[in-house]
Amino acid sequence: MIRPLTLDDVPDIPRLLATEQGPHAEPSPHLRAVIEKLLPKLFIDTPHADPELPGLVSVADDGQLTGMIGRITRQMELRGRPIRAAVACELFVDPAHRSKMLGVKLLKQLMARPQDLLFSDIANETSRKIWTGLGGSIASWYGLTWVKVLRPAQFALSMLRDRRFGKLAWSGRPLAAVADRVLGRFARRLTQLGPEPRATSQPLTPELFLELFPQFSAADDLRPVYDRETLDWIWSRLDFMYSAGPSEQHLVTSPSGEPLGWYIIQMTETRVIRVSQIVALPHTIGPVLDPFTDRNCLLRPRSTHTLIHSRDPKVLEAFATGRAFLSLFESEGPLQIWIKSPLALERIGRDNAVNSSADGILVEQKQTSPVEHTRSLS
Repeated sequence: MIRPLTLDDVPDIPRLLATEQGPHAEPSPHLRAVIEKLLPKLFIDTPHADPELPGLVSVADDGQLTGMIGRITRQMELRGRPIRAAVACELFVDPAHRSKMLGVKLLKQLMARPQDLLFSDIANETSRKIWTGLGGSIASWYGLTWVKVLRPAQFALSMLRDRRFGKLAWSGRPLAAVADRVLGRFARRLTQLGPEPRATSQPLTPELFLELFPQFSAADDLRPVYDRETLDWIWSRLDFMYSAGPSEQHLVTSPSGEPLGWYIIQMTETRVIRVSQIVALPHTIGPVLDPFTDRNCLLRPRSTHTLIHSRDPKVLEAFATGRAFLSLFESEGPLQIWIKSPLALERIGRDNAVNSSADGILVEQKQTSPVEHTRSLS
């Protein structure tokens, strides 16, 4: 039997997930804590929860859960018309029941609900096969990642440190820093870049985000609709976007104080900057990306997929033409429950007020728009 996911199902979900380790495996205390603390606020008690669009579970004759798929509703609009959007994630089936095609049945019922758009942006290959087999499609342009090595020599040393060459990496840091400074000056001369007016940054607050978002997303046909309740929910979960340090939110302004855009990032222990969102207009993207020295970046496919399903051809057209605003904020970014950072668990339910300057050695980010990706990246 397949039915809506309810709060009463939460105590049995750790047991269900533990079956991946064996039919009689017991869930760890950490797994129980993660599910009990995070899952209700992700799939049940969420802003603008729609009773017609719940998550789903499959139940055996003895009452035990045999599978699940989460869903959260998001407010969006298509050229001013309200859109019922939903994010699908955490599809899992007990290995002992996978021969019954429960994953296919769960996703099929999820797609049959009355949303205008269903999407998932970190789907694995198995989910992709099921999704496309049921009539969904891949938003290929929304599944790229760009990478920029900011300090090549120091980045190379960090890779050595990860491979247990810690002493060598530590002793080479001063020389690597000098090499990066020389390389930076040489690269700037090669590209003949002239001086630009120096932009400044300040903390990006939820209030500023709500005020500025409409003007920075005005060119998109399909875009999210934010209110204070939704944004507060996301802001409390910024540390969950990546397994990294605390989230930093920066608003970039011109020398005269005009907002140019913003970026939201986290930094790993190896000083790799993970980008959750970059927002700017075509004529302001340079100063916004300047902290990342965003030139000669590498675009590469991701190992996961961005999947969409809609019966509305206008919605599909927005994705096909790159006119859909989609970042980690709108998709599965805030829904991560497997982030291993203790900081993320400690900060749950608390306001995120950490803001500091980015000083990483590499930037990695998922690209979400093929036409004017300077407007909406994640």
